[in-house]
Amino acid sequence: MTQRAKVVIEVIGEGRADIGPIRTTSEPSEPLPPDRGVVPILVHKLCGKPAALLVKCRALATLEKGDRAKKVQFAKRQARLNKSAGVVFVIDSDGDLKDRSKELIEGRDREHLDYPAAVGVAHPCIEAWLLADGPAIRRALELSKTPAVPDRPEELFAPARDRTNNPKTVLRDIVGCQQEELDGSDKDKIAKAMNDMAVVRDRCPLGFAPFADEVGRHIEPLFQKPCSLA
Repeated sequence: MTQRAKVVIEVIGEGRADIGPIRTTSEPSEPLPPDRGVVPILVHKLCGKPAALLVKCRALATLEKGDRAKKVQFAKRQARLNKSAGVVFVIDSDGDLKDRSKELIEGRDREHLDYPAAVGVAHPCIEAWLLADGPAIRRALELSKTPAVPDRPEELFAPARDRTNNPKTVLRDIVGCQQEELDGSDKDKIAKAMNDMAVVRDRCPLGFAPFADEVGRHIEPLFQKPCSLA
C-alpha cells in the first residue's frame, strides 16, 4: 500500500499561541506536523486528524504591508504560488469581531475563488477557545480538579480593553499560573486535549463556530477520500 502524499496547509496567525514559535522572516516554516500552535492543532482536529496534514506557519507581522483584507489576499496568493494545498488565516478580534470578519472575507474572496482558504476571528482572542473546555484544561495540565470556566468565554473583554479580566488572565488564574500569561507550550497541551469540537462550537458561537465552518467547507475536503466508481 502506497503512503498518501502529504498535504501542506499554510497557517497565518498573530503570535506564539496561535501558530507556535514565531519566525521573523517573511518565508513560512518548513512543513511540520500540526502539533504546535493552537490554530494548527485545532485545524487538524476539525479535519478529522488526517495523517497527511502538514503546516507551514507564518506570522501576520511578516506579511506585505497593507490593511487586513490585503494581507489575506497576499497570504492566499503566496500559498498558491508556493504550491501549498490551502491556507488558513486567523486573527484576534480585540473586541471588533464584525468588522475584522468582514475584512478577512473580503480579502479572501478578491481572487482565485477556487483556491482553498479558510479565515477566522478569535473573539476576543485565541485563549477564549481554550477556555471552552474545562476537562481538557484539567487533563492537559494534570490539575487535581476541573477548573471552573466561563459559560461564554467570548463574552469576556479583550485584553486591550481590560487587562485584569480577559481570556488570557482568566486562563492564567484558573490554572494557578504565577506568570503574567500561561506559557505557549501549555496552551498547545490544552488544544491537544480538546477532543470534542462540538463543545467548543457551543461555548464559542461567535468566533470559533464560524471558523470551524470555514475549515469544514474549504480545508477538510482536501483530506476526504474520493468515492470509487462502481
